[in-house]
Amino acid sequence: MVSPSTNFSNDKNMNKLGITFYYAAANRYSYNALIGAIEIDPNLSKIPVFIPRPSNFFKKIRQLFKLRGFEHLIVGLSSSTFQIRKITNIITKLNTHPKRKDMTIVAGGPHPSALPQEMLDKGVDVVVIGEGEKTFPEIITKISQSSSIIDLRGIAYQTSSGDIVISPKNEPIDLNEYPPFAPTHELYSAIEIARGCPFGCKFCQVASLFGKKVRFRDPQIIKNWGKFLLSKRDQWDFRFIAPNAFGYKSKHPRKPNLGALEKLLSGLKNLEARKNQRTFFGTFPSEVRPESVTEDTLQLVKDYCDNDNLTIGAQSGSPRILKIIGRGHTIDDVRKAVDLTLSYGFQLNIDFILGFPEEKAEDQYLTLEFCKELVSKGCKIHMHYLIPLPGTEYYNKKPTPIVPEIESVLRRWSNEGIIFGSWQYQRDKMYDKYSIDQNG
Repeated sequence: MVSPSTNFSNDKNMNKLGITFYYAAANRYSYNALIGAIEIDPNLSKIPVFIPRPSNFFKKIRQLFKLRGFEHLIVGLSSSTFQIRKITNIITKLNTHPKRKDMTIVAGGPHPSALPQEMLDKGVDVVVIGEGEKTFPEIITKISQSSSIIDLRGIAYQTSSGDIVISPKNEPIDLNEYPPFAPTHELYSAIEIARGCPFGCKFCQVASLFGKKVRFRDPQIIKNWGKFLLSKRDQWDFRFIAPNAFGYKSKHPRKPNLGALEKLLSGLKNLEARKNQRTFFGTFPSEVRPESVTEDTLQLVKDYCDNDNLTIGAQSGSPRILKIIGRGHTIDDVRKAVDLTLSYGFQLNIDFILGFPEEKAEDQYLTLEFCKELVSKGCKIHMHYLIPLPGTEYYNKKPTPIVPEIESVLRRWSNEGIIFGSWQYQRDKMYDKYSIDQNG
């Protein structure tokens, strides 16, 4: 393993230092924002960034060293818990690479942020904890100057004596100061409009990763990026990243800011550069909380957006479980949101999770009955099985198995297209990990 100061020492000839990423499609939003942050840093403008396809990742590394004459590569890896097995294999191969001493492996994302020591034990040199837009460029700058990284915040590393150092987190960034994607490299994606979540549900990583204080990208900034996208493409679908799309710019977590929502959505609809564009709001990769669904918010989507569906996070049909997991809404809130949304002509996808550790059979039956009620109204169910994620209160807690009778219904619904999602894959992974009896 290289020391945190790295072995690169030719900061006057920046073409000898390069940056590359294992750019998996599942991480594109994170990578695009991270690469965008590198693009705007004047200290890094001369350092080339290489973004090979995952299948060409190791071939590109060989080419950069052998054919292009690079002396040092910074290798960026982002990982969720779902991807950690694959990323571990990548790290293992990098650690046996003949040019390993000329690489600095930097890992970030939800899983490394929650378990930095695990990543260091796997052979990573530096872990970025939390947001990477500020921290990762700082690491690159230090390496390019042959300086030590020990004074940086928001990182973890191992000293030459084997001690693990985890520095305090960086201050939360201002989203307005960073691009939502990487325009120079033409890596365009959904625009993140909000980061953080005030609720801190026990199963979710958002609050632990980004904090409970929500930060927003301003409407004019978003509009400017919209103009930029339409100047580059003849057609574009605007999509947004937010834990609760209807909570945009809201000072109260349960009360929408209608003025801010209208300013955001009307600004995109009335772009001077408007070509063949569509706007989708309250759908993947975001959703809406049920108590934020009102006649006014639905009318705004009707007036300014192109989606014919919304995604509502319900998570459980059991009032007891909703309280335990800290959702902050009721079953009746979900029911009212569903009925109101359907009355406006939208189709609905409703998120549910089974397998909470405190869940009993009666809780699962309540969820099943609520799903039946929603399906009878024409809703589709997006079903999940709990993954106890690191950084959450449920980490390393054994999920509750699905009642066999309920699982039989879910299988039938999956075959009929009534429910969708990766619940069976998630269930199989957790049953295997925690040695859960398939029969409950």
